[in-house]
Amino acid sequence: MVGNTTVDPLAWASAVTKPEIATVRNLRTGHVLDVRRLIRAFRYEHAILLRQSLKALVKRDEARLVCATCGVPIYLACSTTKRFFFRHRYEDGSCPAVTRTELSEADIRAMKYRGAQESAAHKRIKEFLLRSLSADPRFKDVASEKTWKASEGLSGLRRPDVSARTDTGRLAFEVQLSTTFLDVVLSRKEFYRAEGAALVWILPSFHPSYRRMTDDDIFFGNNSNVFVVDEKSAAASEAAGTFIMTCWYRKPLIQGGEIVDEWAERQVRWDEVTVDVDRQTIVAFDYGQEAARLREELRVARLEMIAAAEAAEWQAREDRENELREQVLRFVLNVSHDEDHLPRHKAWLLLNDRLRSIGYGLDGEYPDLQTANRVVHLIESARAGKPVGFGYRSLAELGHHLIHQHPELLLAFGHMLRRFGTKEALYRDDQTGKLKAKLEAVRADLLHDPKYRMADDQERLCAFLSEGASRKARPDNDNPDRSGRAAA
Repeated sequence: MVGNTTVDPLAWASAVTKPEIATVRNLRTGHVLDVRRLIRAFRYEHAILLRQSLKALVKRDEARLVCATCGVPIYLACSTTKRFFFRHRYEDGSCPAVTRTELSEADIRAMKYRGAQESAAHKRIKEFLLRSLSADPRFKDVASEKTWKASEGLSGLRRPDVSARTDTGRLAFEVQLSTTFLDVVLSRKEFYRAEGAALVWILPSFHPSYRRMTDDDIFFGNNSNVFVVDEKSAAASEAAGTFIMTCWYRKPLIQGGEIVDEWAERQVRWDEVTVDVDRQTIVAFDYGQEAARLREELRVARLEMIAAAEAAEWQAREDRENELREQVLRFVLNVSHDEDHLPRHKAWLLLNDRLRSIGYGLDGEYPDLQTANRVVHLIESARAGKPVGFGYRSLAELGHHLIHQHPELLLAFGHMLRRFGTKEALYRDDQTGKLKAKLEAVRADLLHDPKYRMADDQERLCAFLSEGASRKARPDNDNPDRSGRAAA
């Protein structure tokens, strides 16, 4: 175990310090990518899956990435310390980046095969597996080292360590003791997929704190599940009369607002296992599905937090605006006749500065207090259904005044009468009908003639203080916009 490097699946992947291939080209986009930055963009588990994906593409002559220097297809490789780098599919000496050893993968694979294939440990695990399968009557044609020939139209053959069949399909079991090349793993998957059979990798032991590269290739390629058959599981199979394996798998959970893993180990019966021949996965726990569910749960929780924060911020802003609105209304309506002009004007300037800070104050260095008084009195008159602050006895008199003296206020006044439900009061005292006649005469010009348009700053102030009642109500929303920002 000395010297093994085991990486947390959720840790960020690391690149070798000085990769021979420093930049790669994405054939789909044409972009040239820095290798170290590209590798660090992946979690370790995703780097392993990318490694498998790129290797499979290269084997099918469907390269996704090429060396930016020579254009040769490349795939992701890994050092003994689990640091990643890119390797040429082939090298002819034309590229300054040298990524391959003198020994070919086939040479090294043959050396490992001779050293481990018929070892005592390998035979012992096969025996445990044969005992386990034979204990379960659902498994037929249980055999060791039986040659599988490719179906018609395909080439090649395989000799799985143990093979069997059930009512649902054929199974090939491979006992993995030594490390092996990734293309061996991928080639066997492709062969058995083409044959409509499921490949089950069996390890003699496993622990998440000590994982070889081959273990990671098998584990992450199998939806973070790996199976162990040993003396203990074989005895359990024989005692229960059903095929039992020990399964190690990752189980995601939410901790501190992010997804972390815990490792689980348990004995599983064959009927607890889900077999997917197309994906060549055999799992007791669907890590991918659970992780996706938790990611969605986190996404929804984050959106809810954002919405709650925005609602709290909106409520706080509305509370501040309501407080300021009431302060302005009180300032105008509660004035005493003996109040000194200068202090009152200074107080108004301070109030107007606060109004400006939220976009509703009057413009200019010396904003007119009389204008503010007129706007407030107009609002309160419409709200009360009688003149407030104008010195008139009825709304009819106030209407005549607005037509002749302040035509710019007519449109806002009409909107507020409707929104406050006091429109009838305007004509109640119009005994002669003159007001109605005047209004009918100007009605066609209200929306087009500039003299009936309030200055922008006055219109904003009026809308704010009336809580949007001075603006035309939206067709789909008769309630005033309390922020004063309703559309005209």
